[in-house]
Amino acid sequence: MTNPSPFSAVEQLSLPNILTAEEFQNLSPDSACCIVVGGMTYSGRHTQALAMKDELENEIFQFNEWISKYHPEDAHEAEVIRLCLSEGYYLPDQLAIKIAEWAFNTFLTKALHPDQYYNRPFIVVGYPHSEAQIRHFQSILEKHHIYALIAVLEVKPAESIRRMKESTVARIGHSVDIRPEVQKRKIGEYYLRSHGLIKWLIFTGKATLFKTCIDRFEYEKRKHELLSVEDRGDYVVLSARDVTSDIMKFLNMFHFISNSGA
Repeated sequence: MTNPSPFSAVEQLSLPNILTAEEFQNLSPDSACCIVVGGMTYSGRHTQALAMKDELENEIFQFNEWISKYHPEDAHEAEVIRLCLSEGYYLPDQLAIKIAEWAFNTFLTKALHPDQYYNRPFIVVGYPHSEAQIRHFQSILEKHHIYALIAVLEVKPAESIRRMKESTVARIGHSVDIRPEVQKRKIGEYYLRSHGLIKWLIFTGKATLFKTCIDRFEYEKRKHELLSVEDRGDYVVLSARDVTSDIMKFLNMFHFISNSGA
């Protein structure tokens, strides 16, 4: 028996339905597609996803919301979910994939409305978080003939730290993140479980970075755009609407929409 290649996991991670930005731009208007909003904890993923939902006037898949709707199989499963949500842990891959399989199949029966002329991208946030989950996500996309673009929000470390210290985050299925140990755990889980995957996706062109904060110098050059920002001194924080605009422009989505008859 031959020893498996130490690089076999990388070699076998094929994601044909997750597209580069250029491939996504060149999709035909009648293609079923979605935009996955990713990034580290406290990068503003859920706020951004909601803003994009309003812009695209389409459905949004929020994984945390589906976790709260899920009926645990037994007491152990219920306790694992409760502990993860209250203490800032990611769900174990096996359980996350089990919930996502049910959630996506339920969601897509309502969200997908095939149109021979134009399909608006729906938005996904909160999934996938790991290599095992992105393999599962690829299987879902392939099964339903959907293509995806992953948009990763890039946040300045100083802004992330400020949000951890000054903000309380309340989401469906989550306790409010007011305890420092929970905030630290959430960041740790991201770096341990997701950071490497996101870096690999960016490296291979399967994910694209979009800035949520810009330096003062860049802001001065973009003032004519009438950006809505929060001033932090050395940098400014863009509004979710402005980041949405940046994503739409980058993907040529305005041109795509105007030529589709939508």
